[in-house]
Amino acid sequence: MRPTLRLLLDPGTYTCTNMGDVAMLQVAIARLRERSPGVRLQVFTDDAVALQRHCPGVEPVSHAGRLTWFDDQQLWGRIRGWMSNRPWGAIADAQRRWRLRRPELYQRALSFKLALHRRSYTQVDAFLAALWACDGLVAVGQGTLADAGEGHAAQLLATVETVLRLGKPVVLMGQGIGPIGDPALLARARDVLPGVSLVALRESRLGHPLLTGLGVPESRIVITGDDAIEPALRAAPEGLGQEVGLHLRVAAHAVRDTKMVEQVREVLQGFVRRQEVGVVPLPISHHRVGSYDPGTIRQVLAGIDDTSDGGTHTDTPAAVIQAAGRCRTVVTGAYHAAVFALAQGVPTICLGRSEYYLAKFHGLRDQFGAGCTPVRLDTALKSELTLALEAAWSGAESGRSALLRSAERQVALSCQAYDRAIRLFEATPEEASTGEIVPGALRQPELSS
Repeated sequence: MRPTLRLLLDPGTYTCTNMGDVAMLQVAIARLRERSPGVRLQVFTDDAVALQRHCPGVEPVSHAGRLTWFDDQQLWGRIRGWMSNRPWGAIADAQRRWRLRRPELYQRALSFKLALHRRSYTQVDAFLAALWACDGLVAVGQGTLADAGEGHAAQLLATVETVLRLGKPVVLMGQGIGPIGDPALLARARDVLPGVSLVALRESRLGHPLLTGLGVPESRIVITGDDAIEPALRAAPEGLGQEVGLHLRVAAHAVRDTKMVEQVREVLQGFVRRQEVGVVPLPISHHRVGSYDPGTIRQVLAGIDDTSDGGTHTDTPAAVIQAAGRCRTVVTGAYHAAVFALAQGVPTICLGRSEYYLAKFHGLRDQFGAGCTPVRLDTALKSELTLALEAAWSGAESGRSALLRSAERQVALSCQAYDRAIRLFEATPEEASTGEIVPGALRQPELSS
């Protein structure tokens, strides 16, 4: 009998404040448990209480400890500020090789430095214990590996590289990858990603050619759609609702100013008054600092529904999915509000400004077809949004069955990818030598506390 699997999960959210990322994490947990009963799942987090609320029974692992371990400046402190980028780059690269090849020595040095400054090493210890003990790493549905991912992308690649070095398989599930133009990020991805055992992509337009160009074998890439399609499809009502779903976000890659908010508000207000229908808030991000979607949605609803809280209490994936199911058409600036609607057969208009967001929305259109309509925020927004709203509303009934079929197809492909992932994790060393799993170059080190 094979021993119980112990898997380390790297989610798209460490605070459980993004309902799309939480939905993908919930699906991953359910699928792994179904395919490997008794599997022990450990999840990176900054909020163990919120993690248990949304994903009961998993074990929290300190994301802060991981940040400290991979932070190249931890050993150098203020000295970094005296160096130019070129010499610092050489030092950082040497430090990375040190962590990979002699982690036990790096651990002692880091422990000493933290103790010197009276800082606790407990979180780093917990992170390392989970890393050494796991049977593999699952990067759970996220859009991290892109220029917009910034530091998060570097953390994910560093973690993947370390797990591979330990001789353990890595799978990336439900991934949105790219665009990547940053030369340093491209170089790191080219060094690391060819070693992963499986990459399941949300779309084929951008991620697939990028991965093959980085040297990932074609046989390890599959196109599955988004993992969060499944719970939305399961919740789909018998027929379409008769309201308009709304999401909007003020952020660097989304709506950038109040002028855009006002344009969306004006179009939406005119439309719902002509149709004599209500508006359903679909908040995805509940960050109290940064992207707080209910606040932006309230701004758009001013003059339409001044009593709305913007969806403040719609703070679970199931609640957002249920709200999307009440709609006949959805207007959104968030990828997962679109996923939750499209998977229930609701045509969706996706508002984007940056190439990062627009690539995600065009990828969704490739997966779902004409029921998904991307609209650029920096063009003739009012006229294009008006036309898109009218077309989506009038064509909602006739296009619903095609959207549901697309959702069913993607769920089947995604489940097949999880079947394959479990086989990879459960493979014996002899089975791994066939090439499905790339052996690592390090034995598990013995680390002191």
